[in-house]
Parts: sequence; C-alpha cells; structure tokens
Amino acid sequence: MRKNVLKSSCGITFIEVMLSLAIFSAGIVAVLKTFDISITRIHHLTNRLYATTLLDNRIFEVNRTLRAYNALPFDLNHSVALDVGGKELTFKQDMRLGEVEDFSEIFQLDLAFTWMEGEQARRLSRSAYIGYFPKEI
Repeated sequence: MRKNVLKSSCGITFIEVMLSLAIFSAGIVAVLKTFDISITRIHHLTNRLYATTLLDNRIFEVNRTLRAYNALPFDLNHSVALDVGGKELTFKQDMRLGEVEDFSEIFQLDLAFTWMEGEQARRLSRSAYIGYFPKEI
C-alpha cells in the first residue's frame, strides 16, 4: 500500500526570488544615487568654502593696500589656481571699484569669483565698503 503524502511547499519559488532581487536592487540603486548626490554636494561646498576664503582675503588685501599705500589695486581681474582635493581648480576674479557719492574717502568694492564644477559655472560674490581716512598731523 502506498501512502499519499501531501507535500507542503516549504521552499520559495523562482518568481519570489526574482521579485526579492528586484526590490533589493532598487534599494541599492537608491542608496548609491544618494551617495553620489552627497559627494557632489560635498565637492560644491568645499569649492564654495575656498571661494569664500579667497573673497575675504582679497577684500582684506584691498583695504590694507588702500590704507598702507594710499592706492587702489590695478589687478582687478585675475585668476587663482588652487589644488582642491587633488584637482586643480581655477577661480577667476572679477572686481569693480567705485566711489560712493558724496564721500571721497569711501569706495564700494564688488568682488566675485567664478569657477567650474563639471560643466556648470559657479559664482560667488560679495560687496563691501572700504574707506581711506588719512591721519591728520
């Protein structure tokens, strides 16, 4: 006599395995996309930090030159090449100086640095007022 043994399905089917792999793959792709976006933002913020430091230093230099030598700088537009994260990055300076109406000792300084991130041009600018007040003897 043969006994009919009911087989229970304890295993998983091929379709279940494929569906699980598809869901897992979608999760991995989402994590890697987020990682790529994070790295891109970190590079942008690093470059922006360098540009901010260059802006601050350049404003200080112009102010110091004006006070020490009674002269404004002539090199209004030049480039600065820096090694940022193992890559050379060129910051192009654009500077405009102008007198403020009714104030002969105060100048308006508009300074901007432009650089390339991939194929996209980035620009950071700042304006400041600098003054020269000669000491009276």
